[in-house]
Amino acid sequence: MTTPTVSVVMSVFNGERFLREAVESILNQSFRELEFIIIDDGSTDSSASMIESYCSQDARVRPYHQENRGLVESLNRGCGLARGKYIARMDADDVCAPTRFVRQVAFLDANPLVGLVGCGIYENIDANGAVLHTSYLPEDNETIQRTLLQRWCFLHPSIMFRRSLCERVGGYRKEFEGTEDHDFTLRMLEHCQAHNLYERLISYRLNPKGLSVTGHQYMYELADVAMRLAQRRRSGQPEDLDAEMARLLELKRRRKAPRGLGGTVQTWRDSLYAANRYYGFGCRELCMGHLETARRCFVQSLRTNGLFVKSWIGVVLSLMPFAASRLKFVFRSSMQQHNDLGRLRPSVNVYGHHVAAIVDSTPDH
Repeated sequence: MTTPTVSVVMSVFNGERFLREAVESILNQSFRELEFIIIDDGSTDSSASMIESYCSQDARVRPYHQENRGLVESLNRGCGLARGKYIARMDADDVCAPTRFVRQVAFLDANPLVGLVGCGIYENIDANGAVLHTSYLPEDNETIQRTLLQRWCFLHPSIMFRRSLCERVGGYRKEFEGTEDHDFTLRMLEHCQAHNLYERLISYRLNPKGLSVTGHQYMYELADVAMRLAQRRRSGQPEDLDAEMARLLELKRRRKAPRGLGGTVQTWRDSLYAANRYYGFGCRELCMGHLETARRCFVQSLRTNGLFVKSWIGVVLSLMPFAASRLKFVFRSSMQQHNDLGRLRPSVNVYGHHVAAIVDSTPDH
């Protein structure tokens, strides 16, 4: 195959449930000049054999198998193997629209100052592919550059960037695993402009057991570090990364599967966090008059934590159109605590991948 224009990089760890749909959404792109680099990061399910099955069907698939090394090392390996002018990220459980690469390549070709382009509109889907909520992200470079120092404004599996810029910043950093996308993008945008296309080009799969849920407290702190370091760099000061990482060592240690009462408490807090994420979507859909979709979100919230009382109220109101229209103000107040522009953050936005709407740009790894 001649040198491809786009190198698609996907890391897979035990992704058999949604892998075929994700892979085929790449191979069925209307843009054909691509290579598909898939890093199997030590999967113990049938992911490896599923990946290999595509090699005989499509020469563009380039599989690599390794022992489990984690997401950051897998992404850096994939980006290091890339031959294309552009690198596109993709996760093993999401679904691309057929025109995603056509639109992103055309935009980057036409705008040489833009180094990274994402998707400004995306649908949040559940395990069955049903749409729970549509999220919107800032579109223009000025807003993105300003917002990114405060909260997240990209969906990681939707981005395409110039390979030369990735090499310039040194790829992803292991220290930020969990919010590696935020740190990576902050460093990229110190050398280029960015843009989010105002189009639905990807469906993002919500997973209540994903890293952005089970490690949310650690991820909040890690994202804050990434933003503080970016502010220091932009003001001409040294990063002092070691000092920042030292502060997080204890939190990182406690995040690793505590047992006994501590583990029970953490599991409960994680379930509340996930329930609140789905509840935030339900509030938005209810206020827009989408009662069926709102009910789907509230039900998903209750599946995550059956004692989340507000979602029970939401379910009842979604079955009573007249009452729902009269009581929208109750849910509008809840909506103010949620922000679609970033990860779920206690004081900034509530929802990833990081809050009131779900933005989980980190793969469930």
